[in-house]
Amino acid sequence: MNAKLLLVFSVVVNVALGVAYFKKEAAAPAASPPPPATVGSVAPAHAASVAGPKLKTQIVVQTVTNTAVQKIDWRMVESADYRQYITNLRAIGCPDETIRDLITADVTKLYEARFKALRPGGTNKFEYWKPGMAMFKEMADETQVEKRQALSREKRALLTELLGSAPEEKPDLMAMFGGGNPFERMLDFLPSGKQTQAMEIEQKFAAKLMKSMDGGGFGDADGMKNMLKVQKEKEAELAKLLTPAELEDYNLRMSQTANMMRFQLTSFAPSEQEYRDVFKVKKRFDDEYGFAGVPPTDKAEREKYDAAKKELETQLKQTLGETRYADYERAQDYVYQGLFRFTEKQQLSRDAANKVFDMKKVAEEQAKKIRNDSALSSEQRQAALAGIRTETETAVTGVLGPQGYEAFKKASQASNWLKQLSPDPKPAKQP
Repeated sequence: MNAKLLLVFSVVVNVALGVAYFKKEAAAPAASPPPPATVGSVAPAHAASVAGPKLKTQIVVQTVTNTAVQKIDWRMVESADYRQYITNLRAIGCPDETIRDLITADVTKLYEARFKALRPGGTNKFEYWKPGMAMFKEMADETQVEKRQALSREKRALLTELLGSAPEEKPDLMAMFGGGNPFERMLDFLPSGKQTQAMEIEQKFAAKLMKSMDGGGFGDADGMKNMLKVQKEKEAELAKLLTPAELEDYNLRMSQTANMMRFQLTSFAPSEQEYRDVFKVKKRFDDEYGFAGVPPTDKAEREKYDAAKKELETQLKQTLGETRYADYERAQDYVYQGLFRFTEKQQLSRDAANKVFDMKKVAEEQAKKIRNDSALSSEQRQAALAGIRTETETAVTGVLGPQGYEAFKKASQASNWLKQLSPDPKPAKQP
């Protein structure tokens, strides 16, 4: 995936998470006492785990003559059974609409805990250093999807039994996201109030960022300058909301540098500390020159950019060491990404991907020398390039095996470089 698509995708994901977050906030009814109630197949232990301490809120009922005031504590209407709780609420004159809101909110809270318990390990922690979009892969896991859908059906059946009908059919965010909004998981280190404010800032500047890409300006130096300007404005506004430590943790999860790193470093699979170390170096460069690798067109600016890029590579090599830096460098190569995915799918080792990638580099160097050799005729050049391709194909087959090589040829991102060495031979003419 190229840099522009990565950027657009990351912006869209952040906005989508924000929309989901605000929908959840808007859908939540006004504060109400959560009764420790259960019914049907819901175990009492679950209800107890989410009910919490009883509220001290009181209902005050005044008579028309204003001669008496009756104070009714919630303890007078709470019950360990939802049906009895509904009966008690109706007995004190609670409107049906309010009863629906109270019961729906309580059941939703009960099932939110059960949805969260379905997650692997039952954890709410967002492992921001993991490459790719591990959180979204978890959401799409077939077994997890089936379990969440079953729990969602159970929840609707319970509400239908209690209220005569479940609330109006809407996308169930808890079922979709596995018991909550992913945005809340990503920013679990922030209080909910700051999460909401940060999401408002994200949406505001995502609109500005998308506008800065209008007209195809993303791929040129001026377009990148506009985008960097928007990014700096957003970070300045976030800095007013968050403490320095919170802003650092926020950027590790939500910045464009973080999003690009997670997509580009799948095969690198950094540890948390490696991710933080690389991020620190990368973000300094990205803040100055952008995260899409678009060099300036001005000669003086280009020289400055090239020097900074070289310094970036030196710092990363010192930070990671020679071996891990080699892994880091390979991970960012488009062809290597295809090779890595291919060998994973074929259940081959990472070493197989590395060997084929090294063969690619050797073959391309040899082909470059052949193409630059002016002493060769066109026919000699073509024959020499075809020979390099044949030798390389034999070597790749030795690593992948005959069946693996046949599958490899069909994986275009992994194998198209062979055709760039020398075109496929033309099929023989039929007599």
